[in-house]
Amino acid sequence: MTDDPAQSPEFPVLSIDNLGVWYKGDNGWHTAARGVSMTLARGEALGLVGESGSGKSSVAMGILRYLPRGAVAAADRLLFEGRDLAAMSLRELRRLRGSRMSAVYQHPGAALNPTIRIGQQMAETIEEHGTVDHRQALRRAAELLERMHVRDPEAVLERYPHQLSGGMQQRVTIAMAIALEPSLLVLDEPTTALDATVQSEIVGILNDLRRDRDMSILLISHDIGLVRRVADRALVMRHGTVVEQGDVEAIFDRPQHPYTVELVDSAKGVGIAKRDGHRLGPQSGQPGESPTVGDLSEVWPPSLRDRNARLKNPVAIRCRNLSHRIGSNTILSDISLDVPTGSTFALIGESGSGKSTLAKIITGLQKPVSGTLELMGRAVSGLAERREREDRRAIQMVYQSPDMTLNPSHRLRGILALPLRRLVGLRGSALGMAAEKLIQAVKLPADYVMRRPRALSGGQRQRVAIARAFAGAPQIIVLDEPTSALDVSVQSSVLNLLNDLQRQNGTTYLFISHDLNVVRHMADYVGVLYRGRLVEVGPADNVFAGPNHPYTRMLLSAGSEAPVHSRTPAQAIASPSEAGCVFAARCPVMLPRCANEAPPTPTTAESRPNHVIACWHSAA
Repeated sequence: MTDDPAQSPEFPVLSIDNLGVWYKGDNGWHTAARGVSMTLARGEALGLVGESGSGKSSVAMGILRYLPRGAVAAADRLLFEGRDLAAMSLRELRRLRGSRMSAVYQHPGAALNPTIRIGQQMAETIEEHGTVDHRQALRRAAELLERMHVRDPEAVLERYPHQLSGGMQQRVTIAMAIALEPSLLVLDEPTTALDATVQSEIVGILNDLRRDRDMSILLISHDIGLVRRVADRALVMRHGTVVEQGDVEAIFDRPQHPYTVELVDSAKGVGIAKRDGHRLGPQSGQPGESPTVGDLSEVWPPSLRDRNARLKNPVAIRCRNLSHRIGSNTILSDISLDVPTGSTFALIGESGSGKSTLAKIITGLQKPVSGTLELMGRAVSGLAERREREDRRAIQMVYQSPDMTLNPSHRLRGILALPLRRLVGLRGSALGMAAEKLIQAVKLPADYVMRRPRALSGGQRQRVAIARAFAGAPQIIVLDEPTSALDVSVQSSVLNLLNDLQRQNGTTYLFISHDLNVVRHMADYVGVLYRGRLVEVGPADNVFAGPNHPYTRMLLSAGSEAPVHSRTPAQAIASPSEAGCVFAARCPVMLPRCANEAPPTPTTAESRPNHVIACWHSAA
C-alpha cells in the first residue's frame, strides 16, 4: 500500500453507506435523502437519475459537503479515496475541492463571476491549487479551452461571461473543473441547456478524461439518454431513496421498479414523430394537473375570436432576406422562410447559430439590418414598440426559464391580469374570472391563481408562462427552449399541453430547441441554421429521414445514443471560408468548389417536395 491513499488502487474513489440529508424549514426538518449507499471505482462513471425533488443534487452536495446553512448530512460511512470526509476540517475540504474533486453545475452563469474576465478566473483557479505563475496559468487555461474544442481560446480568455453563449460558458466551467486533473468530477445536470453537437462533444470529452486520466464521474441528470452515453452504472432515485440500481443497459432496457418504467416510457415517447392525437409518456398526469385541457375560447371576448378567424392567413410568418449583424460579425444572413398557419416550425442548430436572434427579430425584440417580415399576411415594423396593437397581440413568446420572467412577488392572478388588460381590454371582475379560466386551460386548478411562482414546481411555472402567452389570443407563439430544464415526464406533460392547445386553437408555433427528440415529436417543419444561414428546410419527416445537408447529418448523429468520441481540436477550431460554403471547414464531404463558392439558393428536390438543401452535392 502506498503512503498516499489517493494513489492507491485498493481504495474506491467513493464509498458511502446510509447517507441522509435533511433541511430545516418553518415546520421542522425535511428529509431530502435517506439510506443512500454507493461505491464508485477509479475511472468509473455512475449516474444518479430521477426527477426534480428526488434528492439527487442533495446527495451530491452532501458528499461534497457543500450543503447550505440549515442543512445537515450524516452517513455510517462517507469515504473519498479512503479518507473520511465527515472528519475533515473546512480547511482540509477546501484543499481537496478543486484539486482532487471538482463539480460542474447546470447553470454555468452562476458559477462564473460576471465582473471578471474568463482568463483571470481560470488562472486564479489554477494558481490557487498549483505551483505556476500567472503567465503559465494563462497558457494552461488556453490549452484547457482548446481541449474543450473552443475556437480562438486566447480571444475567449479576454471576454466576460456575458459575452459567451451558454454552451461556451459550460465549456469554460468544465475546463476549470478539470484544470488540476481531479480524481472525481461531479456533474449536476451539466448539459441540460446545450445543443446536441455541443452535448455530444462534451460527452466525448468526458469519455476521453475517463480513458486518459482514469477520472471517476458522478453524473446527476434527468436525461436518460445522457446517462446511457456516459455512465457504466446508474442509481434511480425517488422521494429521497434509491429505488433501483445496476448497469445502465439492464436498468434502462429492462427496468424493474414501476417508477423506472415510467421514466423510461416518458423518454421513449418524446422520440416519436408528431401524429394527431398522440400523447407522450405515462397517462397518469402530473400532481395538480387536470385531466383535460381547458377551453381558451371562454377567456377571449367573441369580437376577438371572430377577428382572429377573419384575419387568418395561409402563411403565419413570412421572412424575406432577413439579415442581422453586430459590428463586423454576421449573425443572420438572408433568411427566407414561410411558416404555414397552424403548424409547428422548429429551428435547430448549435449555440450561436442565430436561432434566438431570429426569434427576437420575429417578435420585434430586435431589429434586423435588412429584410422584410410579415405576420399573418401583414407587413410589420422591425421593433415591437412600433407595431400596431393587433400585431403585438398576434405574437407572443415563451422562454426557457419561467423563473426569469414570472415576477416572484406577484400572485398568478396579477401576472395573468396584465396581458388580459393590455391586449384583450378586460377590466374589473372579468380579469379575475379570465385568469382562472387561463389557469384551467393549462390544466391547473383554478385556485392556483392565488399562489406565487415560488409555490409551484418548475413544470407548473412553465404552464403559467404558457397561459400568459395565450392570454392575448395570439395567432403565433415563439417557444424558445420551453422544456429543456424540465424532467422528462414533466417535459412530456408540457409538450402534450402545447399540442392540445394548438389543435384546439389553430395556433402557429415557432419552436426553438436543441433537443432533437423533442423536435421530432413537435415539429411539422424543420429549419436548420448554421452560423446564421439556413442550410436545410423541409417537412419534419423528410428532414429526419434524409437525405440531409452534412451539417444536419452531424446534428442527427450527435443526438443519437451511439458511442461518442471527441473531435480533434483542429477540426473544431477551423475557421470557415467567407467566400465559400459556411460549413466547408467542418464538412466531411467537401468538394473543391465548396471552399470558394457558396452553394446556390437551394432548389426543391423532385423526390422530396418542399425539402431544400443548401449544398453543392444536392445542387449537382
